[in-house]
Amino acid sequence: EPSAQPSPTPVDEPGGGAGGEPATIDPELQALLDESAAAQVEAHALGSLIGQIRVDGDVVAQVALGEAVGGEPVTLDGRFRNGAVAITYVSVAMLRLAEEGVLDLDEPIDRWLPEIRDGDSVTPRMLANMTAGYHDYVGDPVFEDALAADPFRTWTNDDLIEVSLSAPRLFPAGENWDYSHADYVVLGEVLEAASGESLEALIAREVLEPLDLEQTVASEDPSIPAPAVHAFTAERGVWEDSTYWNPSWTLPEGAVQTSSIGDVTASFDAIVGRGELLEPASYDALIAPDLVGFGEPLDGCRACMTLVPEFAYGLGAFLSLDWVMQTPLFGGYASAVATLPAERADDGRSVTIAVAVTYTEDSFDDWGGALVNWGEDLVRRLTADVVPDSPAAQPPG
Repeated sequence: EPSAQPSPTPVDEPGGGAGGEPATIDPELQALLDESAAAQVEAHALGSLIGQIRVDGDVVAQVALGEAVGGEPVTLDGRFRNGAVAITYVSVAMLRLAEEGVLDLDEPIDRWLPEIRDGDSVTPRMLANMTAGYHDYVGDPVFEDALAADPFRTWTNDDLIEVSLSAPRLFPAGENWDYSHADYVVLGEVLEAASGESLEALIAREVLEPLDLEQTVASEDPSIPAPAVHAFTAERGVWEDSTYWNPSWTLPEGAVQTSSIGDVTASFDAIVGRGELLEPASYDALIAPDLVGFGEPLDGCRACMTLVPEFAYGLGAFLSLDWVMQTPLFGGYASAVATLPAERADDGRSVTIAVAVTYTEDSFDDWGGALVNWGEDLVRRLTADVVPDSPAAQPPG
């Protein structure tokens, strides 16, 4: 079985990622990725697939298949929407502010947002680990209808918080777990108030610049820098180009980003894999499975559940056994990144695997109205191929 053990051979390749460093290709892992990627594209009629594997920070395998748009081949530096990957960046920025003494993770947020409902019982830590109990606007019928009616609409933080607060609290703060986009929109507001700067500037200062993530940018509009990977979807019941649908609803203003596969893997391997940027206690808080066994299903809460080792949450990232993950899926863009931290690896080397995909019309022939993240599917299977003794788990359900 392939593993992360073979010694890589240096090869100059494009797409290394942060800092534009060359790849150091491992022939065995490259063959594995090539074969797995081609099979995934064929099996699910994908429009494009970009993938990359890093071991201890070095690019050891990478692939780009399919079209960016209109017959133009997709490239390793193709730009796509990174979605929830930036949630981890928000959490890192929060932890850095805590290290600097700018805010206390366990102090009620009404210090920073005196007008927010229940701010006297909600803390930054609760927002970051999804236990604050704010109603998630995603899944709210009023929001979903408005989004489907006009996917180009710009949603502000105030708009999204208003939708969230229009519904009753799901549970008292800190007493259950629920994946809620609203928690991170509120957290973005807290971080801006505490730091005195925009969330975009804060993430740039605390994450993007230290890691030299030059291909990761935030935008106030739906633009995507060249070379853009175009997306198509049938989420509204018709096949259409969704590249420039406005993603402003997905995250707080300043954290809505586009990126490249190299920046995604570089950032996760550094932050999650090797603890760069954070002090040891903060790094442990980011990836520790402290919430395993916490939470329970709740009527009226679509994501409330008891967290288990196979599916848990840290501070801004999913945990799947020993792996730390993000799995963004929206507007025709689907991707996933998974990192095995060095401290959890038998050989003491971090491993990061990321895949981003887009769809063709044939991808939706038998989808049943539920978009499948085929990037996540491949990443989870690759964890078993690359690290057979410690794979990520399949998601619940």
